[in-house]
Amino acid sequence: MNQTTLPVPVFTALDATVQGIGALVYLVIGVAAWARAPRDVRTRVFLAFSIANLVVLIVPAILWLRGSTDPAALPRGAVIAMMAGLGVSPLLLFHFTQIFPRRRPWIRSAGIQMPVAYVLVPSVIAGLVWFLPRELGQIAILYVGALLVFGFPLFALLAIVLPFGAILSLIRSHRDVIRDGRDALRRPLEWILIGQIAGGSLALVFAPVLTVFAPNTLAQKVVTVAICALGLLTPLAFAVAVWKLDVLAVDPD
Repeated sequence: MNQTTLPVPVFTALDATVQGIGALVYLVIGVAAWARAPRDVRTRVFLAFSIANLVVLIVPAILWLRGSTDPAALPRGAVIAMMAGLGVSPLLLFHFTQIFPRRRPWIRSAGIQMPVAYVLVPSVIAGLVWFLPRELGQIAILYVGALLVFGFPLFALLAIVLPFGAILSLIRSHRDVIRDGRDALRRPLEWILIGQIAGGSLALVFAPVLTVFAPNTLAQKVVTVAICALGLLTPLAFAVAVWKLDVLAVDPD
């Protein structure tokens, strides 16, 4: 009987290139904006968001430069760093959309919810990754219970609730800047919305399918480049808002 196996996806030079470019753009804009106004909450949160993206994007690029192309061969410490960065990124993006260009009502009354989330999310992710057995057959009932209690609710929060909340925040801020007569700030908000909605759709829907059923094909390369390009709309939009539209002169409160 013939047995069909799917080709194993590998980390390619294209992946390393686009992720390295993305990490560099985020870092340069994040650091430059923070240096311009280090006490402004918007630049601090965006810098933290840039660093989280740097960790997620640069770790596999560095490993590729060292000769590794198999994602499964990543050291556990690197996996923890990447997964923690992936987990914190939606938190930071949501936080950023709650304060850019000005604070929204929810964040004003959130109290310690965001600081607590910044501690709990990477801690839970690190624990789940650290105790994950190397082989599926070694997974214990206790670990399955931890996935059900912590893993799946956390996944729903990070993959569904926070991205939806971030998009809703951007839409409401878009409405508010028009109402307040700051029409110029519509463009950065629109760029971020396009990047997050279109890029998120590609990353969550199309990229996983191509990774499994058509790895290392032209279609996957096109999607990889498109995700990177759409992802860059967010830092570029923030750069335009800071240096062209002088958003930091707007009182964040």
